[in-house]
Amino acid sequence: MHIGIAGPIHIPSLKIQYDGDRSNWPIGMGGVPVNHLINALLELGHQISVFSSSPEIAIGDSFEWHEENLSIYMGPHRARPRYVCKDFFAVESNYIKKAILKAKPDLVHAHWQYEWALGALKSGVSTLVTCHDSPVHVLEAQPDLYRLYRLIMSFLVIRKANNLTTVSDYCSKGLRYIISKKISVIPNFEPDEIFNYHKPSRFIGSEISIAMINNGFTNRKNVPVGILAFEQFRILYPNAVLHLYGQSFGKGEEADTWCKGRLNTENIIFHGAIPFNQLMKDLAEMDVFLHTSREESFGMVLVEAMAMGIPVIAGMNSGGPEWILKDGGGLLVDINSVEDVKEALVKLMSPQVYSNCSKVARMVAVNRFSEKIVVNQYLEAYKLLLKSE
Repeated sequence: MHIGIAGPIHIPSLKIQYDGDRSNWPIGMGGVPVNHLINALLELGHQISVFSSSPEIAIGDSFEWHEENLSIYMGPHRARPRYVCKDFFAVESNYIKKAILKAKPDLVHAHWQYEWALGALKSGVSTLVTCHDSPVHVLEAQPDLYRLYRLIMSFLVIRKANNLTTVSDYCSKGLRYIISKKISVIPNFEPDEIFNYHKPSRFIGSEISIAMINNGFTNRKNVPVGILAFEQFRILYPNAVLHLYGQSFGKGEEADTWCKGRLNTENIIFHGAIPFNQLMKDLAEMDVFLHTSREESFGMVLVEAMAMGIPVIAGMNSGGPEWILKDGGGLLVDINSVEDVKEALVKLMSPQVYSNCSKVARMVAVNRFSEKIVVNQYLEAYKLLLKSE
């Protein structure tokens, strides 16, 4: 099957056969779940054409790469919101459309119901649109003009789409504020190599490592509550260490600056943004994953931790995390309460509670979020799409 994938990608994360000089290649805009899906489909022997965009590419320019089963088409992506909002990402979506018509895939799987899905739908090729967020909830969490434009664009795209999936029950409910169409829930997944970091005999010892992974020290991410809860927790467990990862969490960056003058950072390590592979190696050595975000459409980092058998603490009203943990694998708490988060950390120090959460976390990840389970769901969706159109 020749499958088109439209969405943000990270080229260095793709399993490309070419091992020559790639120093002049664009990197892309991220899109971890999209990268995972492309790699999984390639391993199954499908022909894949990828349609994406990046601010690294000037308007009028493009990047193409072709090898045996993989083609990459990448066009421009304007960085300034006032320009892209004015024409609803016309430059970006028009490039996606032209690239799809050039590649002629059997179908297109478009990720994020914005410029990438709009370009795919414009092409007229059979398209499955996967919504990775709920724009109503995003606007509530980050009320600004740009998110309002994204909400309007999402409505226009979804109204045009006939085949829709989303990544969590929380997203599905949020999308029903703007549409009444049928939306299937197919979650994000973690590749097999993440599951291979699992340690079957996890136990809680005297030296406790707690990880928080976030990009951005924002009100939505709510990291200060986690830091303050850790400060109280450390009174009881002085050997505990908090590891902070992601953009704004390096030494001298925003989180570090916030902590100075407020608390003792002796047992807090500010790692900042590090390469994904190293991040996963570090995560595998942690005992607890703490996620105090107020809102997440899904929560890939939670599944990464659970795949390794690491118990998770997250918000009982945070959207995606509560859906991910609905079958267990951690503790759901009021993440606006420093005391509640601290008490959850203390509760996990019970060997019996810890062991049970670790085992269930792994089981839930395997049964719901593993590569084979989720990719097979998408392949069935592709077959239904081609039959219906």
